[in-house]
Amino acid sequence: MLLLPKVIVLTVFCAALAIGCRGQAGVEPAPAHSDVASSPGRPSRSLPEPLASVLSEIKAKSRVPVLLPSKFSDPIRGAKYAVVESASDNEYSIILYYELGIGDAGFAAFFEANAHPNYGPKDIGNVREVKLSRSLVGYFRPVSCGGSCAPANIWWKENQVLYQIQLKLSPDLREDDQQKVITAVANSAILAGPR
Repeated sequence: MLLLPKVIVLTVFCAALAIGCRGQAGVEPAPAHSDVASSPGRPSRSLPEPLASVLSEIKAKSRVPVLLPSKFSDPIRGAKYAVVESASDNEYSIILYYELGIGDAGFAAFFEANAHPNYGPKDIGNVREVKLSRSLVGYFRPVSCGGSCAPANIWWKENQVLYQIQLKLSPDLREDDQQKVITAVANSAILAGPR
């Protein structure tokens, strides 16, 4: 009988079942980049490829629970590049781009978490409360345009961490529709749980 080391057996087993086996013999499974169907009633744990490409960097530098959506809906589905803007013990921020090297014209979305913010979501002006998953309260701000357009935003606090998502949405999209789109992205991140 061939005896294999425990680490090899656990690695093969975890990879085959596509589950996380952290803490078991110190084994980290290889990241899965394909969508795996989730069981009924359970949110998907998959991660869009651009975000999957930066997750290990964020986790290596930050102790803040990483909340990211399991899927992108239109219009950000076409985003191809994720860049870690910052990552430290108490915060992280990721910018998602359609195209690199063209400044704000290539911007698609922004994801941020801060464990020690200098403000709370109620301190932000021009927002309205929205209901989020897990009985959380979000604060939504629609696209606003002056000389240029600022993206739609949503903030929420979970376990003392302030999370923010920005999406580049059309200023022609009705505010209620903007709210639905960005709330769906936030709920996807909340329901997927820490990555």
